[in-house]
Amino acid sequence: MGKYIILTNKQTFQTKVNSNGIKPIETYNFHFFDEIKAKYTIAEVLDGDTKICLYEKYEGKEYINEIRVKFFETFDSIEAARDELGEIVKASGNGEDSKYTKLVKN
Repeated sequence: MGKYIILTNKQTFQTKVNSNGIKPIETYNFHFFDEIKAKYTIAEVLDGDTKICLYEKYEGKEYINEIRVKFFETFDSIEAARDELGEIVKASGNGEDSKYTKLVKN
């Protein structure tokens, strides 16, 4: 059984995977008041030495960091990653104003 991580993409913050060491499994849109605020992807880690590129554009500046997968929180199953995603969404909004919907199954 593999390990899974959750990748986050927002308007100013993007994760880019340019490696065969990560396999996207499911992607979800996070809605807050009918507006998409983030996109979350559950991905399987195929190679623990893989780096993920984090790109952020903030106040006119661009920041790029490459982080090894080993520094991301990992989950033993897709179900555990989904449970964590549910907790992230609960913590991000209040009740019916926030929700997440499955976008793509890769």
